[in-house]
Order: sequence, then structure tokens, then C-alpha cells
Amino acid sequence: MDRQSRLKQRKNRYLLALLLLLLILSFFLHQQITEPVYSPLPEGAYYRVETDDKVCTFTFETVWGEQQTGEILDILDRYQINATFFVDGAWLRQHADLAREIVMRGHEIGLHGYEHKLMTEMDDEELAADFTKAVNALQTELDISTNLFRPPFGELDERVFNFAHSQGFTTVLWSINVQDWLNLTRDELINKVMKNIHPGAIILMHTHSARLTKALPIIIQSLQHQDYEIIPFSELCRHELAVKEEEHAAPYLWYP
Repeated sequence: MDRQSRLKQRKNRYLLALLLLLLILSFFLHQQITEPVYSPLPEGAYYRVETDDKVCTFTFETVWGEQQTGEILDILDRYQINATFFVDGAWLRQHADLAREIVMRGHEIGLHGYEHKLMTEMDDEELAADFTKAVNALQTELDISTNLFRPPFGELDERVFNFAHSQGFTTVLWSINVQDWLNLTRDELINKVMKNIHPGAIILMHTHSARLTKALPIIIQSLQHQDYEIIPFSELCRHELAVKEEEHAAPYLWYP
């Protein structure tokens, strides 16, 4: 084999090794992006509610357009279910009538930031300004306040958590991610919930997912068939409070 052939063969081996490395890295990156958030830190944030009761909560992030929000509200009405909607402040300004419809139908509202940006990358001044704009939007458009907060993308660190807590907010993440923003089938969305359901589950969904509207009635029916009650987050917390009081025979203080 001449020198040129050996160099070509060596180059091909390097390219093959590089391609293999890129495939491995992309696999782990995909796992990191799609893995549901379920971490014990920071302490005080809710990823689930500790209870033995067969109760869970639906939490919907409402950020992009009107999308399927009306249809989701109709489905929840059909099954007499109240949920918790984490509303983006900029969305609220643009779709105040639809936000009022959410409240009028008996659902709970939480803050989801103002512009759906990573709060962990904001400095202290930007973080405070984002919270202020979101709170003002809620007060101006709906004339209500809330003590529930979910950071955009579920990205949370001690600084963001501590700031939210200092403003009187309970930080709510999730234990089950339906991943309705991915290109999943109806059955895959259903399985995301039913294979992972547990007492005190906080289930993450989005109002812009057309596929979710096909899966949601079956998810509800399947949960009810297993004797699960679907309730808003604040009501779910009362189940934890009762458990803690029974265990310690004293009031249990939870955030805020």
C-alpha cells in the first residue's frame, strides 16, 4: 500500500471515529433535553406532593397563541375537572379574553414569567423586572393575584427560587412530563402519564399541542378508572398538609 493510500485510510478512520463521537454526544443531549424534571433541589420547590392519596394535578403552560386552549377548556369542562394554568405574561396581554375564560371556568392561575426567557441567565435586576411585569399583567388584565410560580423551561437554581420565595411565591415544577411538544403519537402521550402516575403527581402539559387534545380525554378516563382524583395544585397541597400533620401532630409549614 502506497503512502497516499495509507493517509487516505487513516483519514477515513478519523472521520469514522468523529462521527461515532458525535452520535454518542447527540444521544446524551437528547436524553438530557427530553428527560422529565425530577430533582430534589432546590429544597422547597414542588416536583410532586407527598401523599398516599390517589390524587394528582394537571398543570398547563400557556405561552404561544390561542392554539388548543379553548378545546382543552371544553374537555376539562366535560369531565368536571379543574386544573392549574401557568400563564406567560406577554401571552396574557395579547389574549386577555381567553385568560379570563380560564379563570371563569374555575381554573387556577400561576405565573410563568413574562417573556418566557431563561431566568437563570438573568441578572438580579432583570429577574425582578420580569416578575414585576408578570404580576402587573395578571393584576391589570384579570384583577387577580397568585402565589404560584413556574420558571420557563423548568430551569431553576437557588437564586431564582430564593427570589420567588422572597416575593411570596410557591415554585411548582413537575414529576410527569407528557412531552406533548415532541412529535409523539396519541398513545405515546397517554403512556407518558399512565406508566408514571403516582399519588401526588404534578403533570406537565401545554395548551399549544394539537396532539394533546386527542390524548387528554383518554388520559382523564384512564386516571379516573384507577380511582385518581384530578384537582388543582393548591388543593393537592392540602393533602400533603394533612399527611404532615398526622405524622408530626403539629402544623406543617409549606411555602410560602
